[in-house]
Amino acid sequence: MTFSFSFILLTLVLLILSPPSTPSPGWSCLSECVCGQGGQVNCSGGELHFVPRILDPRVQVLLLGHNHIDFLSPGAFALLPRLLSLELQSNGLQRVHVQAFWGLGVLQSLDLSANALQALEPGTFRPLRALHTLSLAGNRLMRLEPMWLGPLPLLQNLSLQDNLLSSMGSGVLDRLPALHELNLQGNPWICDCTILSLCHWLRSHAHQILGAESLMCVSPDQQILKPLAALTEASFNYCALPLTPWDLGIITMLGPLSFLASLAACFIFGSLLTAFRVRRKNRHYPVKRPIPQTVALGDPPENPTTNFPAPACFL
Repeated sequence: MTFSFSFILLTLVLLILSPPSTPSPGWSCLSECVCGQGGQVNCSGGELHFVPRILDPRVQVLLLGHNHIDFLSPGAFALLPRLLSLELQSNGLQRVHVQAFWGLGVLQSLDLSANALQALEPGTFRPLRALHTLSLAGNRLMRLEPMWLGPLPLLQNLSLQDNLLSSMGSGVLDRLPALHELNLQGNPWICDCTILSLCHWLRSHAHQILGAESLMCVSPDQQILKPLAALTEASFNYCALPLTPWDLGIITMLGPLSFLASLAACFIFGSLLTAFRVRRKNRHYPVKRPIPQTVALGDPPENPTTNFPAPACFL
C-alpha cells in the first residue's frame, strides 16, 4: 500500500514538472487574446493598459503590440519563465522599471520599437543574458550609456534607428561582443568630442552597420553632412585626452602648492610695496635734526636743574 501511494505521488510530481508544450487555452487566455499552437499568445490591438498576468507559464511567444501599455511594472513577466519572444511595439511606452524583465532568462527577442522611451534605467536588460535581438527603433532616446544596454553577451542584432540620438557614451558597443548587425540610421548625430568612440568603432566595424554611408553629422559647422565613418582621429585633435593617474596626481599636488606660492608672492609683494612707500615718504619729508646752538660765556645754562651762578674769574 505504501509502495502504491509513493508511486502515485511520484507520477503526479512528474506530470506537474513535465507540462505539455502547448498552452492550455481553457484557463490561460483572456478575452482580448488568442492562444495558438506552439506556445504563442497574441494580445495585439486588444486595448490593454497593462501586461496580462493570468497567462499559461508555458507561453513562449507573447505579442502585446498596438495596445496602451505605457509602463512596465516590476516583475511584469515573472509568470512567463519560458518566454522566448516578446513584442511590445506601438504602445506609447514611456517607462520601463529596472526590474520589469526579471525572470526572462531565456528570452531571445525583444521588440520595444515605436514607443516613447526617452531613457533607460541602468541594469534594465541585465536579466536578459540570452537575448539575441533587441529593437529600440522609433523611440525618443537622445543618448545611450554603457550601463543602459549591457552587458548582453549574446546580442547579435540591435536596432536604434529613428531616435533622437546625438551621441553615444564611450564603451556602449564594447559591451556587446557578439553584435554583428547595428542600425543607427535616422538620428541627428552631433560630431563633437563625445562621439569620438563611436566613430572609432564604426571605422573598425563598417561591415556590421546597416546604411553606414547614410550616417551624417548635423553639427558642428565644420562637420555638417560629413559621414561618421569618414571622420578620422585628426578630426578630433582639439579634444582633450583623458587624464592619466599621473596627471591627476600632479593636479592634486598643484592645488595646495599654488595656494602656498600665492601666499608667499602676496607677502613679498606687500613687503616691497611697504618699503617703497616708506622710502618715498622719507625722500619728500626728510627727518629734521636739531641744530646745535653756541652758548655765550656770560649766558647761564639753559638746563634748569643746574641753575648755579657763573663762577667769577679772579686775576
